[in-house]
Amino acid sequence: MVAILLGLAALLSPEAGQSQAQSPPASVAPAPRAPKLDPRLTDAFRSVKARRYEEARRDVDVYLRSAGAAHPGQAHFVAGLSYHQQHLYESARARFARAVDLEPDYLTAYFFYGFALYNLGRLDEARQALERYLAFDPDAAEAAFGLGLVALEQDRVDDAEGSFRRAIALAEGQSPGKPMPAALREDVARYEARLADVYLRRDDLPRAREALDRSLELWPDHFEPWHKLALTLRRLGDSAGADRAQARYAEALQRRAAGGSPTP
Repeated sequence: MVAILLGLAALLSPEAGQSQAQSPPASVAPAPRAPKLDPRLTDAFRSVKARRYEEARRDVDVYLRSAGAAHPGQAHFVAGLSYHQQHLYESARARFARAVDLEPDYLTAYFFYGFALYNLGRLDEARQALERYLAFDPDAAEAAFGLGLVALEQDRVDDAEGSFRRAIALAEGQSPGKPMPAALREDVARYEARLADVYLRRDDLPRAREALDRSLELWPDHFEPWHKLALTLRRLGDSAGADRAQARYAEALQRRAAGGSPTP
């Protein structure tokens, strides 16, 4: 399974779970908002972002033992996030499950709960959690992408294609008429690479190549798409192109191993 990169600024903030859309017209009812993170958990949350995971969990435990801990679900969410960032998905899952049980209106927890369940292979539950989050924030491209990952694992190829295309459209819609910022380009590159997996599953090599070309145009420092492109080109009979793609794969992999900067 693919590990999910969780550096989403909209979700890793004390206001996590709030819609990032512009304010609707006065005639339109505003979208529901998840509660803000309890300020007493801010230090623990900042420790997670700083990768001080044990410190974050100690702060959470102090909060849970304190009088007037008004948001125990949020506290379990922060602890779960600390485990999730360490790829300790079972520990994360248990904390997120507790979070949604205690505070089901803290909807950000469902996002990370879904990805923890996905990484544990609990695909039906992952689908339910991500759908719950998308019902709250239908513009969340990464959650739509997560549903695509789940569908692909379950061999629901048509559903996977629809979810990946939805994720791409949602992400691209975040900067209409303007060049995409780097973080958004990297996201769309990931989505296009997994859309290529749909076409490879169908043995549709020309469309797989098209998706991989777009992925690598957006973010050439991702190494896996270069390898997939090399295999695809070889099957299409383009040996020279396959060799070039394989060489780019080796270069990108070496940069990653050396801790090099991502390509803008």
